[in-house]
Amino acid sequence: MIKLLFLAAFITLGSCQLFGLFGPPKPAQFTTKFNLYTRNNKQTAQVLTSRDAGNLAAITKTNFKGSLMTRFIVHGFVDTTSASVWMGKMKDAFLDAGDCNVFIVDWSAGNGFLSYDQSASGLSVANVHILGHSLGAHIAGYAGQAFNGQLGRITGFDPAGPGYAGKDTKDKLNPSNAQFVDAIHTDTFPLIGLGINENSGHVDFYPNGGHDQPGCVINRLGAMIDNGLYGGFACSHFRSVEFYTASLNPNNPKGVATQCSDYSTYLSGDCDDSAGANGGTVVLGEQAILAKPYESITVGNKYYLATGAFYPFFETK
Repeated sequence: MIKLLFLAAFITLGSCQLFGLFGPPKPAQFTTKFNLYTRNNKQTAQVLTSRDAGNLAAITKTNFKGSLMTRFIVHGFVDTTSASVWMGKMKDAFLDAGDCNVFIVDWSAGNGFLSYDQSASGLSVANVHILGHSLGAHIAGYAGQAFNGQLGRITGFDPAGPGYAGKDTKDKLNPSNAQFVDAIHTDTFPLIGLGINENSGHVDFYPNGGHDQPGCVINRLGAMIDNGLYGGFACSHFRSVEFYTASLNPNNPKGVATQCSDYSTYLSGDCDDSAGANGGTVVLGEQAILAKPYESITVGNKYYLATGAFYPFFETK
């Protein structure tokens, strides 16, 4: 019987060393909030905490359905769920696209994941998808490690670079953390970028070359209104989550990315598509998992695409 069900059983600040450049954290256990949304409660969360670990009754009182795909959305270092509009928008897009469980995870007071008995809850780890932004992407990776890579999917939104660039693979998000790992890199500018300029998954996307996202200068004020002061100065960093959210709407154009040696070669149209199958092109966002059968082709490569400055970002071909 698998005892670790919901997600990694408590990850403490002391053992994970999550904060890289920010110094060694105190080895204390904090309370993480799991705000559950379903189609039966799209706007009002049913709240669980890491203190509910092992208490199956707590989750059976909610609208959670173990037979459905379960998404966990995890914020970054300076985010909180109350301040991050993007998490609510992504939650709504998931529930509009299909019936599922969506947890918005608030680890701003610490971090940790719930533990429940798999056989009792009916949730398969293969139906778990964790989506993490910035530092949250690496936290998702740690959760995946606790399940020995058996989680269905992890998506990293511009995985954090400061404190993680150059680290051992096991200390950051990597392809071994889940059955399928995809990453969207949008703020990898050398020295000043907040994202990591290293591949993190089975498929790694670098929209607009991976930095200086279109519209981020002229929309600086709007970004500050939506995401606070940090969001205003990290527009490119947050654009990764906007791209993914746009991909959830089936009426939007698809963001088709092409394997290429670098962005300038992509723009000149001289990419080598000889990889064949899905190795040459992969769709950014929710449909990226369709590349899973071709992991041996996609791993280690970079996938580029150009986008517009405004939603829905992707252009009709």
